[in-house]
Amino acid sequence: MAESVVTFLLKKLSSLLEDEVKLMRGFRNDVAFVKNKLDRIRAFLHSADAAEDEDEEIKVWVKQVREVAYDAEDIIDDFLYRFEHSKRHTGFYAYLSKTTQGIKNLKARRSIASQLKKIKLRVTDISEGRKRYGFKELGLGPSSGTKPCYFSELRNDARLLEDDQLVGIESQKQHLLSFLMENTSQLLVAAVVGMGGLGKTTLVNTVYGDLKVKTHFHQIQAWVTVSQSLKLDEVLKQIIQQLYEAINQPLPNEVDKSTDTHFLKTIIVHFLCNKKYLIVLDDIWDVDAWEALKVIFRNNNNGSRIIITARIALVASSSTKDLGGESLTLNPLSSKDSWALFCAKAFQGSPCPSHLEEISRNVLKRCEGLPLAIVAIGSMLATKDMNRVDEFEIVERSLQAELYGNKKLKGMQAILSLSLNDLPYHLKHCLMYLSLFPEDYLIKHNVLIRLWISEGFIEEIEGRSLEEVGHGCFNELINRSLLQVTERYLDGRVNSCRVHDILRETMLLKSKDQSFATITNKESSRRLPKSVRRLCVHEGTKIDTLRENQLSQLRSFLVFTKEINVSFSQKGSRLVKVLDCTSVPMTTFPKDITKLYHLRYLCLRDTNVSSIPPSIANLRHLETLDLKNTFVQELPKEILSLECLRHVLLYDYKNSPVMRGFKALKGIDSLSSLRKLNCVEAKLGDTEFLVSIGN
Repeated sequence: MAESVVTFLLKKLSSLLEDEVKLMRGFRNDVAFVKNKLDRIRAFLHSADAAEDEDEEIKVWVKQVREVAYDAEDIIDDFLYRFEHSKRHTGFYAYLSKTTQGIKNLKARRSIASQLKKIKLRVTDISEGRKRYGFKELGLGPSSGTKPCYFSELRNDARLLEDDQLVGIESQKQHLLSFLMENTSQLLVAAVVGMGGLGKTTLVNTVYGDLKVKTHFHQIQAWVTVSQSLKLDEVLKQIIQQLYEAINQPLPNEVDKSTDTHFLKTIIVHFLCNKKYLIVLDDIWDVDAWEALKVIFRNNNNGSRIIITARIALVASSSTKDLGGESLTLNPLSSKDSWALFCAKAFQGSPCPSHLEEISRNVLKRCEGLPLAIVAIGSMLATKDMNRVDEFEIVERSLQAELYGNKKLKGMQAILSLSLNDLPYHLKHCLMYLSLFPEDYLIKHNVLIRLWISEGFIEEIEGRSLEEVGHGCFNELINRSLLQVTERYLDGRVNSCRVHDILRETMLLKSKDQSFATITNKESSRRLPKSVRRLCVHEGTKIDTLRENQLSQLRSFLVFTKEINVSFSQKGSRLVKVLDCTSVPMTTFPKDITKLYHLRYLCLRDTNVSSIPPSIANLRHLETLDLKNTFVQELPKEILSLECLRHVLLYDYKNSPVMRGFKALKGIDSLSSLRKLNCVEAKLGDTEFLVSIGN
């Protein structure tokens, strides 16, 4: 995540350096210095991000990088706010304003310049810290050695499960068996795909070890784990070693020392040319890995089969398109199978004690049929005293704390974290943002993409709109089995989605640890952290009054409850970009909102607001205005000056017998960035307005 934060800041610094007007000479030099240092730090942050969970020193260093990036962004945004604020007036009033504001702005700029110099010192110290921790310059990880083989051990353990843990896979096992022994001579691929923890490796292993399969393929079988960090020569050597062991022949001498992948591939091709074989490629993470391996598999018309497991749907579809075959998408266990597996682990196969059943079923519900989670949490509960209901109740209400502190759940968290760590930096922010929504919340597809855009997570790509790029990111998260589609429109487009609850809990831990967001609910403390970057208020929240110093870094404020009133201080929260007050009990538009210079997303959906003030024109960067199901029936003409406005949603079907939009505005074609307009009450024959829409 630190890589994402730094990359985001670097783009902002680059944009600022391109503007010759805004920067004083000394300020410009300091900005350039910070940018260059952070650019070098970013070169190896990806490796550091992945290693921080296993090395406390690296974790501290990454945290320092993240914090200095956040603080630098605050300074830049504060500078932009003050600079733009001083340019707002024109004419004689501008002269007076310039005179009275001059001294204030000079002091402010000096203060900001002083803060930036402190950032310089911190960045320099952090850069030196990198050398102390022994990182290589090119992001290849710690020079002291490789990471522990913890993940490979977990994967190997999945192949050693006892029969009582193999629950709910019989039909899928039979399907795979039929596919492997199908009476066709063509080489075919079976691709087993699904999110981490669904039991892909376990399922394939039960088939791989089946006596009928071994007989069918004359014992010519090989199983290799590909993993995220593909070392092609090592994977090829493993295949060769297993193939030669299958025919009781010694490994050719030249194989062991060779790093020539072409030579190693040639040996495999020659070995397999006239044999019927079964090879399993477990845990392929990307299409490039498949492309590097597929050349060794030739269609020799002997009825050979390949099985791959993957978390990414594109890997599965690529393999089956290249060689023929089919994909098998694993689904979560049914309620019945989940309960059977849970009892097998938590109560060693005995029935659940009656006094623990309700609590146990509530805990199991959080697992949502994910075998990895059921086994891990069931095993953890097996260590509790079954006569102590309170011990089970603690787990029920504070599963997140158990994920953080219980060693028995470390493996599950590590496997789920692999999917997060594998994401490119721009998708990490997009996925982490999903943790802001309440548990089991159905997240609207289009709303999510508009939020991503306003947060700055979506980068422009030539020839594509931001919305189109956002849709691509959304689909990629589905492709990686990290998002679950819950509802589609009739034409197949996604309407809403959600994340698996255990994955959400894992993301919440990372979010808290990395100061990405603060979530408040009935379980959280009344007191907030010292500073808050994103604040999400859920049902049952009881918090003390927000202090200005807590809001000084606030970028996003999202409310998911009707139980609190919202008031905003322009002084304390002037850096806010996203403000979502859906269903908040308000009847008038809070005027301080129009002083939030950086605001890009404003949602007052399902409130009782009935009018929008002309001062909304102050929100120069506003991109989304969502007034759905409010009492607003017309917008002020001043809104036409908002050149960045991309989405206007203003219609009502709750408070009106028929769906009602807003009155048409003349000159609406001045909103040249507009992508969505929903809905306008246009009069029949109003060609002038229709021409504006056409423009």
